[in-house]
Amino acid sequence: NTGIALAMVCAAKGYPFVAVMAESFSIERRKLIKHLGGKVVLTPAAKKGTGMLEKSQELAEKHGWFMTKQFENPANVEYHANTTGPEILDDFRGIDLDYWVTGW
Repeated sequence: NTGIALAMVCAAKGYPFVAVMAESFSIERRKLIKHLGGKVVLTPAAKKGTGMLEKSQELAEKHGWFMTKQFENPANVEYHANTTGPEILDDFRGIDLDYWVTGW
């Protein structure tokens, strides 16, 4: 999870960190980010990613905070294509899959 990774980096560097996530995200993520010293702002689950992005933009503009723009960064896609994708394929090597289901 990018939020957890950023919370770890911020904790190590002494930077404040705020993660904006839908209320449907796992409680474990919230607890881990808080344990690392970060703050968690929840948005309505029904608004999904749009709600998270809107709230992130609102907070960044209001407070002058840096926004990572995770989903606009081409390096994000490249990283997953080079690492996450091959890891998933390796996990299922030699197994006949009938279906692959994933979601956000």
